[in-house]
Amino acid sequence: MTSAALPTLRTPRLTLRPLEMTDADAIVDGVGNYDVSKWLSVVPYPYTRADADWFIEKTLEAQTPVWAICDAKGLQGIVGLDPELGYWLARPAWGRGYGFEAAHAVCAHWFADPDAGDLTSGHFEGNARSGAVLTALGFQITGQATRDARALSQQVVATEMVLTRARWAARQGFTLCTPRLTLRPLATTDADHLTALAVPEVARHTGSFVTGWSKAEAQSYIEARQWRGLPGFMLAVEYQGEFTGVVGCGGTPPSAMYALHPDHWGHGIATEAMSAFLPEVFDRLPVKRLVADHFEDNPASRRVLHKLGFTETGRDTATSKARLEPAPVITYVVTRETLKVRS
Repeated sequence: MTSAALPTLRTPRLTLRPLEMTDADAIVDGVGNYDVSKWLSVVPYPYTRADADWFIEKTLEAQTPVWAICDAKGLQGIVGLDPELGYWLARPAWGRGYGFEAAHAVCAHWFADPDAGDLTSGHFEGNARSGAVLTALGFQITGQATRDARALSQQVVATEMVLTRARWAARQGFTLCTPRLTLRPLATTDADHLTALAVPEVARHTGSFVTGWSKAEAQSYIEARQWRGLPGFMLAVEYQGEFTGVVGCGGTPPSAMYALHPDHWGHGIATEAMSAFLPEVFDRLPVKRLVADHFEDNPASRRVLHKLGFTETGRDTATSKARLEPAPVITYVVTRETLKVRS
């Protein structure tokens, strides 16, 4: 792959573009932080402007597939295939999910080439953040080895990982089955079902449902929430082949939600759907915890969240497009360890 052929990749929040010589100062500011450089093999510490200039020049001259990770504020890190998948983020950008979002885009780009083989990567022992990102992408551990850590001036133990084409392909879908339900990605053909779901007694318990949606508005809502391997998606819930509701995950920090048509309230469908959905979210996304909330006048959701192991964290207010004013909500959190799955 040549730099001339290197495309700009876009995600919901990021632009991944080829490097430019004008990126040098931002690279120094980002990787020059010891908290960043200590996890990287070839990056020295201290990191100078001369180091950044050399890196950019070498990358452009060798036509290496390396992208600048940019958000609305500018360069926040680097991701590349040199030759394995690697990335770093500037310290202020940590905790936003940028690493996963950028690496996911590069993996998708890699496997879009039908001739591309398996993709390798790895992380230093103790770098749990990168380990979680790679695991969520589908990478699997192949062993351990020692690697140079230039910033530490020593060799360190590294976990080596591989992502096969078969495993990547298997994780692009998101269909789950339980004894009574099928959970599947939303499609724009579900627009009529979604407008039927957004009746007033359902919409007032959500933040974004609108009663009286047009079909075009519902299709636009669905398009923005289709499964693309990242947070910010919903799945349709079908009961005996009938569209019954939705489950979803999105926001920062990642938040879990569900909504069911009133005809199906009180039959344990929400608990069954979320018991299947939440473990998959923890498996497919690099998150340790999920938050949730419900309006105080929705005690049924309180019971569902308690059954699933969510712990109450406080009180707040929230808005709903189906309410005239902000209303009190109760907030919750669940972790991988505290999640309770109901069979």
